[in-house]
Amino acid sequence: MKPNVLRVFKPVSLPLISILISGLATSAAAAQLDFKSCVETALGQNPEMEVSQYRLQQAKYALAEADANRMPQITASMTGTNSNNALNVFGMKLNQRDASFRDFGFADMNKGVDYVPGDLNEPGSYTDFNTRLEVMIPVWNGGKVSSYQNQAKAMIKAAQHGDKAVQQHLTYNVYQAYEGVHTARAFVSVAEQAVKASESYVRTTKNLVEQGVVVRSELLSANVHLSEAKTALEQAQTQEQIALDNLRTLMALDQNAPLDVGPRIDISLPSDSLPELTNMATSTNPKLEASREESLSKRAAIDASKADQYPNFNIMVRGDTYDENLGFDSQSYTVAGVVSWKITDFGVTANKVDRARALASEKQAALRSQENQTRLAVLKAWRTLQVAEKQVTSNQLAVKQAEEAQRLIMKRYKGGIATMTEVLASQAQLDKARANLVNAVFEKNIQKATLRLETGTMSVEQL
Repeated sequence: MKPNVLRVFKPVSLPLISILISGLATSAAAAQLDFKSCVETALGQNPEMEVSQYRLQQAKYALAEADANRMPQITASMTGTNSNNALNVFGMKLNQRDASFRDFGFADMNKGVDYVPGDLNEPGSYTDFNTRLEVMIPVWNGGKVSSYQNQAKAMIKAAQHGDKAVQQHLTYNVYQAYEGVHTARAFVSVAEQAVKASESYVRTTKNLVEQGVVVRSELLSANVHLSEAKTALEQAQTQEQIALDNLRTLMALDQNAPLDVGPRIDISLPSDSLPELTNMATSTNPKLEASREESLSKRAAIDASKADQYPNFNIMVRGDTYDENLGFDSQSYTVAGVVSWKITDFGVTANKVDRARALASEKQAALRSQENQTRLAVLKAWRTLQVAEKQVTSNQLAVKQAEEAQRLIMKRYKGGIATMTEVLASQAQLDKARANLVNAVFEKNIQKATLRLETGTMSVEQL
């Protein structure tokens, strides 16, 4: 119950009232979204699309990484060393271009050939700073880089097809939710009709009781049926709210955001031929296309594993500076060509190749299974659609028959010939016929959408 609060309002001018009414109308219109707007919102805000985009980015970065492996690797380093190891000290002096005859003990040559020179054997602590710039140029690596590039290219295509598949699957889910709202509202309409009819029965029975035509227990039965009809209406209204909540979730909207849907849409099929639909499903389904590219990527992984069986050839260019202090006093360079060939690793590479082959075979088998499941899904949706379309026609006739039967039974009831039990039984048949029609229409539309999804044509532009 609302509290009785006295409020005093200042007079409002007519232009201001017009502006307020216009604003409210605009707000209400903004809350109503047609199917296309719902899909666009979902594609722009649903986190599944972000996941798909990140997968595509990963594949692109993998290709960039593979391309970069063909480029030279440049490494800069600085090493500071202090040692009194005789050999190290002599090597550091030699690198610094600072070795002299004194380091060989020539200053004490007059002490005889058996003399052990201290300058050579016990040189004391010595310091060296080595600054190095090294360039490693890959020339041939057994085809590993090319294999990595082929893998990455296939994964990019797989991610692109996968992104399209996510878009179509999300569009399908939005359609299901959108259609679910309209279906729930159709059930609400059926329940409202039932409540209206029940209220009419109560009024009619009350009059007949007062006239002494029927007994009071008939009125009790009518009131019970009215209560059940109101409960069914509340359930239908709850289902409508749940359907709207589902649509909000797909669109990534706040659950408290006002939302209304536009007119219902009727999906057409891309073809009326089952063989053509099956062919489309196996040739243009983006999910299958993504799996095919993933299979190609696994085949390329076999070649990458085989690369370790072949020789590698790289060119190394290095520049060094050596100084007793931090500086670049003594400079040198080194150019080398390095060929390496792993003679044996006792089965490590062979097992890696076999494992890659097994993974590729597994992916190929999974692809064939997925193709079979797709064909089966098309067949199932097609056959279910044929039945659903006939069921819609049958249920439409059933509703007309139930309405006519209810009209006749009510006429008999008012004449005191029929009982309330017969009236309610007839009404139950009418409610059931209307509900069956709503279910059949929903089933027909969903099966059409399923065929669109399986054939890779479930997009707003193609509907």
